[in-house]
Order: sequence, then C-alpha cells, then structure tokens
Amino acid sequence: MKPEVIRVPSGEARLAEKLSRHRAFWNREESRSLLRSVGVFAASMPVHLPQRDGTVITQAERLTPDMVDPGEMIAEVERWLDGSSDPHLLSHWQAVASFGLGDLLPFSQPFFKIPWIEAMLGCPITMTEGQIWVERHPGGAQAVIRRGANLDHDPWLELYSEFLRQLRGRLQDRFPVTANTLLRGPCDLVAAVLGVREACVGWVDQPDEMARLMRVCTDANLAVIEAGNALLEPYAAGPEEGGYLSGWGIWAPGLVVRTQADHSTLLSPGMYERQILPFDLEVIRAAPHCIFHLHNPGLHVAPALIEVDELDVIEVVVDPY
Repeated sequence: MKPEVIRVPSGEARLAEKLSRHRAFWNREESRSLLRSVGVFAASMPVHLPQRDGTVITQAERLTPDMVDPGEMIAEVERWLDGSSDPHLLSHWQAVASFGLGDLLPFSQPFFKIPWIEAMLGCPITMTEGQIWVERHPGGAQAVIRRGANLDHDPWLELYSEFLRQLRGRLQDRFPVTANTLLRGPCDLVAAVLGVREACVGWVDQPDEMARLMRVCTDANLAVIEAGNALLEPYAAGPEEGGYLSGWGIWAPGLVVRTQADHSTLLSPGMYERQILPFDLEVIRAAPHCIFHLHNPGLHVAPALIEVDELDVIEVVVDPY
C-alpha cells in the first residue's frame, strides 16, 4: 500500500501549529518542544539513475555528473504522486523526497545518495548494484591541497545547484526544499580522500599536513553551503515569518546547516578537540542553526560539542551492531 503523502498548505492553521512546535524545539522550551515521528529509513536500499532514453543506470565503474538527471529523478517522484504503483520508484522517496510523518514536515533535497563534496574534491565515485560508493583520491592529500577548494564551474556543484533549482520549481509546494543532503564534515572528507586507516595514522604522524588538508575540506564545505543557501527560499510565511527546512523534516526559524563527524568514532576526545573541532566550528557557524550528525560509537566527542553555543542539535544514529 502506498504511504499517505502529507501535504500541509501554508495557509492552514495546522501548519502554524506545527511550526510553533518546531520553534519551541529550537528554543528548548519545557513544553510542546518534543517532536515525535515513527518511520523506516532504509539507508541501504538500492537506487537507480533514470535516463532520458528510458534506460536506468545501476552500475558504473566511474559515476559522472552527466549520468545523474535531476529532471528525470524528480519526474519519478511526480509519477509516484500521480498514482504509479511501480515499487522501484519508492527508493527515490528517501533519496529525493521524504514524507512528513508525525510531527515532522515533508521535504525534498538534492539526491541523498551522492557523496557530494567528496566528488567535488576529485574522489572517484562508483556505483555497484544500485549502491553508490566513494573511493580514495588517486593523488592523495597533496593533490587535494595543491588544487585547493576552488569549486567554480565544478560539474558536481553545478549538478547540486540544478537539483535545488528544479526541486524548488516542481516540488516546493508539496515538499519544501532543503539544501541539507549528504554533505559530510571536514574529518569525514579527509578520511574519504586518504582512506580511513591512512587518516588515522596521519592524525598522529603528520598533523601539519592533516591541518592543511582539513583547511581545504572545510573551505569546500563552506563553499557548498553558501551556494546551496543562495538558491533557497523561505518556507511558510505568516506568523512564523518564513524559515527553512532541515534534512530531517524539522523547520528552523532561519537557515540551517547539516554536518557530521563520523570519523571521530576512531579518534580520542582529545585528538578530536585539538585537530578537528576548530574546523567543525567553522561549518557549524556557517548558518544561524546547525544539526550535527553522530553515531552512538562517536558519543565520546559529544561533551566537547555540547559546549559549543552555536550548535543547536546533536542527532545520533544508534547502530544496531
């Protein structure tokens, strides 16, 4: 059975009530600030890339931006909305558009399966049986440092921006657009560029080079955040005076950034505070509001994050293993 599509027109009183509760969430009010939602996030569900000639891509030794067509992917969402029962279309709901279940609002985002900033930095992206992966940068740290974070005319950034433009034009009324998608934080980008094992050794043996690489990864992150925010429009005027959707269906009273530090699970709290947190702070401060993603094995860095005044929310994925 197809799940109900929840659409809340901006003029409805129930939307104002939802937004009021979301504002209470950000203000940490004692009452009405707990948001509840129950759903299934199938992160490992395979996806396909529809093409204009009717074919689909599920395998690619090297995934390139021209293989990803925002218009065709949004068209699949629209066909599902129009009543199609094709089960293959469902995989795009959690990768492009999400239902507003419980207290959350529906939202849409640039394709969540692409490791966007890794691709912009030059890491090869592959696709195997509907799963998209990032590989280590062939030139290593020095190649990334030499290139720097200049993303002007980068085809992956142009694709990300085109997603935002088309989502805003075609789905905004049903699924408000967020720029929050899979934008990994600086230390996760370093681990992608070097490989996890090499990065762990680098923090100990080559702190100066790691700092230079973190500088580039942070600047790339900030550039993508700025480009995305420039293409957004406030959602829901009226008593709440606009606002923006986060990548979790939580409305924020201002621009909101999503970042993460999954790689911190392999580092000590002291190493995280000395070598990574200063760069994470720049990303956190890139918007008035921030949601910081961790996994439960990384909660040892949470005490340092809690001390950051500008950080609003720590979101934790509890890994069953």
